[in-house]
Amino acid sequence: MEVLDTSIANVALPYIAGNLSSSLDESVWVLTSYLVANAIVLPTSGWISGRIGRKRFYLISIFLFTLSSFFCGIAPNLTALIFFRILQGLGGGGLQPTTQAILADVFPKERIASAFTLYSIVIVLAPTLGPVLGGWLSDNCGWRWIFFLNIPFGIAAYFMNRELQPETEIVQPRGSQIDYLGLSGVALGLGCLEYVMDRGERSDWFASPAITVCAIISGAALTLLVYHQLYRSKHPILQLRLLANRNFLLANVMIFFTYFARYASTTLLPEFTHGMLNYTATDSGLVLSPGSFVLLLFLPLVTWLMKHVDLRILIFSGLMVTSFSFYRLSSLSLAVDYSIIVKFRILESSGVALFLTPVSVLAYSQLKSGKNDAAASLYGLFRNLGSAIGISTVNTMLVRRAQVHRVYLGANITSGLPMLREAFAAPLCILQTHGGDSFSTAAMRSLGLLNEELNRQATILTYMDCFRLLMWISICLSPVALFFTIQRKQKPKSPSRVFSVKRAYRFEDTNNEKMKTRHTLEELPEEETLEGV
Repeated sequence: MEVLDTSIANVALPYIAGNLSSSLDESVWVLTSYLVANAIVLPTSGWISGRIGRKRFYLISIFLFTLSSFFCGIAPNLTALIFFRILQGLGGGGLQPTTQAILADVFPKERIASAFTLYSIVIVLAPTLGPVLGGWLSDNCGWRWIFFLNIPFGIAAYFMNRELQPETEIVQPRGSQIDYLGLSGVALGLGCLEYVMDRGERSDWFASPAITVCAIISGAALTLLVYHQLYRSKHPILQLRLLANRNFLLANVMIFFTYFARYASTTLLPEFTHGMLNYTATDSGLVLSPGSFVLLLFLPLVTWLMKHVDLRILIFSGLMVTSFSFYRLSSLSLAVDYSIIVKFRILESSGVALFLTPVSVLAYSQLKSGKNDAAASLYGLFRNLGSAIGISTVNTMLVRRAQVHRVYLGANITSGLPMLREAFAAPLCILQTHGGDSFSTAAMRSLGLLNEELNRQATILTYMDCFRLLMWISICLSPVALFFTIQRKQKPKSPSRVFSVKRAYRFEDTNNEKMKTRHTLEELPEEETLEGV
C-alpha cells in the first residue's frame, strides 16, 4: 500500500484540483510532498530502529501511515491535504527498508530467497497497478477513496505485526547523543534533491530560481553529510561504511540503475500510448498489467532456479533479456499494435524477475544480522533515488530531444520535395472541396496539419532515444553481475587426511574411582565423514 501510494494519486490530480478549487499545478504538490517526506525518512529508518526498537518503529510507521490516510481522505482543502500527505510520507518512508530488515533477520538462509521473492512481487506490482486502480476509483467512487483504501489494510497490518513480529534489541541506548547534523543533512540534502527531481522539468530546471537554490542546498548538504557520517559522527544516521562490503556495494549500484530503467519504462509506455496512440487512460494503464502478472508467475520459478543456478548467471541473463526488450521498444512506430507493446513489456518483466530476487539476496549475504536495519535503509535509498532520477531523466528527454529532432527534421524539409507537395496538396483540396474554406484558410490549415505531423514524428524519435538509453544502461550494467562474491560450500578433504572419532566411551577405574574417556581415531572413507554425510 505504501508503494502503491507513490503512483495511485497521479491520475486523480485533475479530480483533486477540481474538487478542492485549485489549479492543476498546485495539486502536483500532493505528489511532491509525499515523495519529499518519504525520501527524508527512508534513509534514517535504520538509525531510528536502533534507538527505539525495530518492532516499535514499524508499528508507529503503520499507525501514522494509516491515520494520515484517513485524514487525507477527509481533507477539506488542498493545504490540509498536502499537510496530511507529508505525514503519510513520513509514516510510509520507514516501511520499505524495515520490511527488508525483518525478512533478512527472521527467515533462515535457506528460505530467505522465497521471502525476498514475495517481497519483490509486491514492490514491482504496486507501482504498475497504482495508475489503473487510481483511475478506476476516481472515475467510479471519487478520489478520496484512493486514501480510504489504505485503512482496512493498515489496521490489519498493525495488529498482525503487533502479535507476530518478534521483538528486537535496541542497538543504540536512548541516552546516546543524537546526530543532529546528520539528521539536518538528510532532511535538507535528500528533501531538496527530491524536489529538484520532481519539479525540475516542470519549472524549466535551472531557469527557475527555486530549482537552482534547492540544487545548491542539496549538493552542499549531501557533501557535508557524507564527510560527517564517515569521519565525524560516532553514531551515524547513514552507515556508509557498509558500502565497503563488495556485494552490498554492487547490489546498491545495480538496484539504482535497474530501478532507474524500470520506473522510466513504466513512465514512458503509458505516456506513449495515451499521447501518441490516443489510448484512454485506463487502456494505457492496462498496457503494463500483463507484464506484472507474468512477473508473478516468473518469480517463484526464479526461486527454484536460485537453488540450481549461479546467482550471477541469473542476474546477467535477466539484464540481457531486459536489454533486448528495450532494444525492441526502441523501434516503436505510430502504427504499432497493442499486442506488440504488451509482448515487449512481458519480455522486460521476465528479465526483471530473473535478477530482482538474486540481487536482494546477495546484498545481505555477507552482512552481520545486526547491520540489516542500516543496510536496508541504504538499499532503499538507492532504489528510491534510482526511481526518481529515472523518471526525471526521461521526462526531460521527452521535451529536450523532441526539440532537437524537430529542428533536424525541419532543416531537411524543402519546398521541392515531391512528397511534401503531395502531403500539402491533398488536405488542401479536401478542405476546399468539402470544408468550404477559402484558398488562404485551407492553405493555413493544411500547413497546420503538416506541422502537427512533424511534431509527432519528432516525438516518436524521442521515445526511441529514451528506450535506447535504457537499453545501453542494461547492457553496461550486466558485467557488474560477474563481480559478486558467492560463498561456496567447502569440499570434503581427501580421505587420507580425514580423521573422525569412531567411538568414545567411559570406563570406571575401580582402583582410583576416576572417570576416564578413551577416544579412538580412525581413518574413514569420504562418505562416512561429517562433510560427506
